[in-house]
Amino acid sequence: MRIPPGLAAVLLALALGGCASLPRPTGPEAPAWRDARVLESEPASRLLLEVDRVQGSEPRPRALRKLALRLRDLTDKPDGITVVVDDLLPPEAWQESDQVLRSLARRTRSLERPAPGSLATVHILYGPRFHGYRGFAWTRPVMARTSPNYDAALILIFQDQLKSIAWITDVRQEASVLVHEFGHTLGLVGDPGHGSGGHCTNAWCSMYDGVDARTFFLYFFPTLFTGYLPMRYCADCSDDLYPEDDGVPPGRRRNP
Repeated sequence: MRIPPGLAAVLLALALGGCASLPRPTGPEAPAWRDARVLESEPASRLLLEVDRVQGSEPRPRALRKLALRLRDLTDKPDGITVVVDDLLPPEAWQESDQVLRSLARRTRSLERPAPGSLATVHILYGPRFHGYRGFAWTRPVMARTSPNYDAALILIFQDQLKSIAWITDVRQEASVLVHEFGHTLGLVGDPGHGSGGHCTNAWCSMYDGVDARTFFLYFFPTLFTGYLPMRYCADCSDDLYPEDDGVPPGRRRNP
């Protein structure tokens, strides 16, 4: 596909303008809040992803597999990562309300709850839509404040917003949103050294917020020709997860 010179100049100006206006947050670098239970083997040696869904908004199995593979690289879970697709809810159970969604989460959170120290759980709930978002997440501390007996972080995925666009398949979009929202459940982007407005300021990071001139400039050709979408956290976010080990999970450290 040939881009007319005039259009190319406009696109380049937009991209460079976006790069120049990148927010520069001020403040000392500080460790982000992190969910060690989900990340490390000492608090929990196994990770369970409990997936519930509303009829008509079922997860795409390949997207869940992509998430599980990514988490195997990201976390230290010697006893494995398990994905279980559990409850199927009727369409009328879904409403675009924080209170209703949290109530659904409490009602469907039903799988293993062993004694602390052996298993960490992240709850994923699929539905049709929620105020135009593609995904949303509440951390475990947030859920515990509103639901004292709820012992997991909650990820919400909204399938009406995840439709294929040429090479940018629905599976790639769903997997990318899952990885992004999972980062929120871990407490990423709480570090003012590289976080602003609840997202990372590094445009190549999966925790960056959406699509703009900067991401267009970085990913135009990979996305245009291969459907590429970011699926990795930047070095700054990785360092927040494992600040003592240069972003490397304990189980993947190399001996000196």
